[in-house]
Amino acid sequence: MRHVKHKVMVVIGMVLFLFCLPSTLPAQESTTAGIQLAETIICRSIENRMPIGSGSVFSVGAERLFCFTKVIGATDETTVIHHWYLNGKLKSSVTLPVKSASWRTWSSKEIAPNETGDWMVEVMTADGQALESIIFFVQ
Repeated sequence: MRHVKHKVMVVIGMVLFLFCLPSTLPAQESTTAGIQLAETIICRSIENRMPIGSGSVFSVGAERLFCFTKVIGATDETTVIHHWYLNGKLKSSVTLPVKSASWRTWSSKEIAPNETGDWMVEVMTADGQALESIIFFVQ
């Protein structure tokens, strides 16, 4: 019983340490600090800078799909990156400019007839911070 109490106390100490850790580290400078995603959508097209035909399941007949991203909070010009994955394998990476505090941007991927399965687009900052992942299916 004493051994179990000791392990519980060690685990509690580790958890408390992890919660306190970010506040004890010096702030790191980043050109992408403050960037957030207001919206990330997979869709069939973009018209007037807006996503059209959004969804999470698409037929293989959709020859091209788009990942629409609305970025907010940028204080300087920067970039975001869309990594397109099919069944866990990286298929494409697209670097997109962000030129103001509220910026809409998108990338697209041509979907070949044999590219059915689980897709994911991971949106990253220029310095490698993951902002969001969006999962969808092509059948």
